[in-house]
Amino acid sequence: MDRKPFSPLALAAVVAAVLGAMVTSRDLRVGLFDRLPLVVLYGPSVLYLLTVLVLIFVWKSKFNKGSLDTERYTAFWQNAVRYFLALDMVMFGVQKFFHLQFSVPLGMLDDPFTAIPNELLMWAFMGRYHSMVDIIAVIEITGGLLLLFRKTRLVGAFVLLPLLLNLALLDYYYLNLLVQAYVTLELLAVVYLILLEYRRLVEFFFMAKSNLPVFNFRNKGVGYLVKASAVLVPLLMIAAHKFPKNYSEITGKYIVKSFTIDNAPQNLSACADSVLAKVFIDRTDFVFGYKNWERKAIGNYQYNPATKEITVAFTYPEHHPDTLKAKIIAGVGEAKVLSGHVGKQQVKIDMVRVAPVNN
Repeated sequence: MDRKPFSPLALAAVVAAVLGAMVTSRDLRVGLFDRLPLVVLYGPSVLYLLTVLVLIFVWKSKFNKGSLDTERYTAFWQNAVRYFLALDMVMFGVQKFFHLQFSVPLGMLDDPFTAIPNELLMWAFMGRYHSMVDIIAVIEITGGLLLLFRKTRLVGAFVLLPLLLNLALLDYYYLNLLVQAYVTLELLAVVYLILLEYRRLVEFFFMAKSNLPVFNFRNKGVGYLVKASAVLVPLLMIAAHKFPKNYSEITGKYIVKSFTIDNAPQNLSACADSVLAKVFIDRTDFVFGYKNWERKAIGNYQYNPATKEITVAFTYPEHHPDTLKAKIIAGVGEAKVLSGHVGKQQVKIDMVRVAPVNN
């Protein structure tokens, strides 16, 4: 009888050791963080990790002597990987059901969009409708429970794979390095479980004959052209689209430093809602922002980089009849002067760019 290699056992044990230490420490932290000292919270996880790593060398010695049931040990640690993944998925799902994730303090939701930290920004978006959070929780719990049973473990892994891929992308862009490492290890553990069935998956996806009805074009070239059209049609439609230009020299958020109408200085320190406070210029829109954040004048603009002239046709609010025609004159650093007319009124705005937009 062929002797089973030692590497699958070592790999399964390492994955189970790292994943198990990570999951148990997180679960203890969620439930008992404010009631136990850190050494008690993290001590068992670290001890478990080190014990398994040491045992690998013990098993290697037994393997060399031919006294180790490699297949049985490998199965045990592969099952351990499934168990720890299931445990963590169920924990994440239960947390979501009890509103322990994706909840943002109401006081922070009134802050400017750009002032909200990345993590809370993601949580505010995801948690806007808790029913969506509940759906994610159901998928996590379902995928975790499917991992626990031999006949459904592969289905569970495929349920969790797209979910974890999506969460990983969100975490990579919005959260810190520790969370990114955590979700990456979980994702790799799911991929590991799927690759255990590599031969069966290759047979199923690429070798097994399909029982679905087949339609073939008489001319193979037509068939290839139809397939190619799935790429060519979107590219042609995008090519025909009118793209907005990004004028990086003017796009951004500006703070108004002084403002005159018909040469009369406006009091920017007044508390009136009608006081102009900010100017926003992006790829398509020009916005006058007032002290009352609900009040804005929004329009589409045309800009001539050669003459520095900008023309804005305001579309919001609907009763705004005037058009802005002005020049944007560069000052020192990020300072700029917008000088021209809004309707029949002569305006001059001294402003400083505080958030350039270069994308």
